[in-house]
Amino acid sequence: MSETGAAVDAAPARAAAPAPAARASGPPPGASRRRILGALRGRRVARSWPALLAWLLLAGLLLVALLGPLLVQADPLRQTSSELLAPGSPGHPLGTDDLGRDELARLVHGARPLLLVSFTATALAACVGALVGLVAGYAGGVVEQVLMRLVDLALAFPSVLLVILLVAAAGPGTVSLILGIGISLAPGLARLARTLTAREAAKDYVVACRLGGTGAPRILVREVLPNIGGPLLAQVVMTLSIAAGFAAGLSYLGLGIQPPQPDWGYMVQAGQEFLFSAPRLVVLPATLTLLFVVACNFVGDDLRDALDPRGTA
Repeated sequence: MSETGAAVDAAPARAAAPAPAARASGPPPGASRRRILGALRGRRVARSWPALLAWLLLAGLLLVALLGPLLVQADPLRQTSSELLAPGSPGHPLGTDDLGRDELARLVHGARPLLLVSFTATALAACVGALVGLVAGYAGGVVEQVLMRLVDLALAFPSVLLVILLVAAAGPGTVSLILGIGISLAPGLARLARTLTAREAAKDYVVACRLGGTGAPRILVREVLPNIGGPLLAQVVMTLSIAAGFAAGLSYLGLGIQPPQPDWGYMVQAGQEFLFSAPRLVVLPATLTLLFVVACNFVGDDLRDALDPRGTA
């Protein structure tokens, strides 16, 4: 009788023995973080010359925005009535605009507002979109249905129209520009985050955490988010290019950065009157904006390839 009881007691122990394998079937703790950090250290990024050029261009534009105003001594707001639309002089290598303001100084100082709005709005969109997508993809059921129907409703509006409506309602300015662009870009990131989260939530390592009594916030932050961080980061960088296009376009329409503060979008609008007599007033800020947008797209593509789990051993 004792032997039979011992055998019965041993059976559950043997049946429960493979349970740790469920946890092991998922990625080991920190594996996704190491993959992302390893790729960002340069071991798998910028493997082609277009990607390398895009990384260098993006880094150069960031340095111009951060350090350029310290290196260019000319005042971008100072008007010189004796040198209106001058094509170039010893004191003004890129000439002056219709009010006699140094064009090089305005280009350098105009980079910071555009990049500040683009990065801040993208960060806002990433935070809101990732939060909504994580909750919807992990909770499922009614919570997912409600959140995703709201996301679909936001996506039903054209992004450009939604941004214009939000910025026009709040009034022109930097804060309204950031809020309008961030809110309009969040639904796209929310949909991607929801898809990635739902896929991860069905895997064994997440199920094992649930059965172990780990709370949902801890699972989302410690387990799910690091494993969807690669594709999500790549999409965020590509979204940065959309935010820059919106910021420049709204400034062109007079709904963004307000004069006299220099801004690439407004500089294109102000210089179009002199497109044939002084095309540099339009071509230079438009080209810099285009280069920033294209560089963000190439960098996003490069990050997506580098951080793709299927492309790693």
